[in-house]
Amino acid sequence: KTKATIFAERIGVKNFSASQGWMEKFGKRHCIKMNRIHGEAGSTDIESLQIDKAAIKEKIEGYSACDIYNFDETALFYAAPPRTTISHQKFSGWKDNKKRLTVGLLCNADGMDKWSNVLMIGHARRPNCFNKNNKKQEASDHGFSMYHYNSNAWMTRSIFHVFLRCFDHAMKAQKRKVLLILDNFSGHIVDYTSTNVELLFLPPNTTSHLQPLDGGIIRAFKAYFKRKQYAKAYQYIGMIQNGNQDKIGPIDKIFEIDQLWAMKWIREAWESVSAKTIENCWNATIFHFIEDKDSEGSSKIIYWS
Repeated sequence: KTKATIFAERIGVKNFSASQGWMEKFGKRHCIKMNRIHGEAGSTDIESLQIDKAAIKEKIEGYSACDIYNFDETALFYAAPPRTTISHQKFSGWKDNKKRLTVGLLCNADGMDKWSNVLMIGHARRPNCFNKNNKKQEASDHGFSMYHYNSNAWMTRSIFHVFLRCFDHAMKAQKRKVLLILDNFSGHIVDYTSTNVELLFLPPNTTSHLQPLDGGIIRAFKAYFKRKQYAKAYQYIGMIQNGNQDKIGPIDKIFEIDQLWAMKWIREAWESVSAKTIENCWNATIFHFIEDKDSEGSSKIIYWS
């Protein structure tokens, strides 16, 4: 509004008022709306990207697509209600649900090797949902590769150390030499010398540009998870409309699920992310960054088959 008033004075428009009504009509006329600011792209130093390009390219050129992996972890607030909705009037929200899991995802560049739920970190040492008929159960009994816990459900250096050692042993058993691309999170720097896994750390503040998992794969994974959560909430709303609210409790609980259901949905959501989606994200991030120009001037991705 302030800027519009300045422009009006500069061009000699008289009796102009930058009212709220004018602002709303201006936004509609030019398709401008309020958007949440998110991501890290604004913090990227493009100059440093160009400096590190040769070193990144040199390492990646030594591996085929099936032997280049990316690992990243993401927080999932599995019982949180949505922050947006469609309505004709203002809609009162609910208190944020802080229940979370940290999910570690690992995939290679051709999208054919997704380690399903390779790593999961929760709050509880042994969630109640793992106990059935007084039988001691582990996370692996439910199809999860690795489960850790701490008070914050955060990734730590010791947890990553266990993951890296297991991944290295798995590659050694397969007699494969692979490249693992990581962001520069301090928890990824561990005192472990791998034999079959070479680590490539991306420059600071470049993950939104270069890391494939951060370039759309995690977003797709979370979209599949939310689809399951909203489908369950939709069923609960139907029960409320049919007068069965006493069976489900308060309406603000329609997004509530226990940790076992969350972990099952996480596994199913990750399995739903297609190899084509993974391939496209690799092409749009790290491979696009190191692309060469052929003799005719057209772009091509090196070592991509």
